[in-house]
Amino acid sequence: MLFEDCENCENKDCENCEEGVEEFYDDEAIITMVDADSGEEYQFALVDDFDYKDQSYCVLVTLDEEDPEMVITKVVKTEDGEEGLMSLDEAEADEIYAEYDRLCEEAELEDEEDISGEEE
Repeated sequence: MLFEDCENCENKDCENCEEGVEEFYDDEAIITMVDADSGEEYQFALVDDFDYKDQSYCVLVTLDEEDPEMVITKVVKTEDGEEGLMSLDEAEADEIYAEYDRLCEEAELEDEEDISGEEE
């Protein structure tokens, strides 16, 4: 499911959603991440994933804030061989967010083409 697929929003923009975000994401994977410096825990809904330049990324939406935010993390192998999530560094963040925006726009165009093709 893509971030813009929120059925609670008239304009398909979860940042403006006035319905309960946690309620909408009940069926999604909930991830708790811990800030290594402060020890503070943050909850996210895993709403999408994609690959770019031989790297996997996960799209998360914050659950514990009044105004939800989208966050993209990269999938990495941890020291114990398991998969984990890691924040993007500043150098790659702009490129990765731009790629996800491009993928969402492409999916939206495909959806519009499917809808217009069904009406004929």
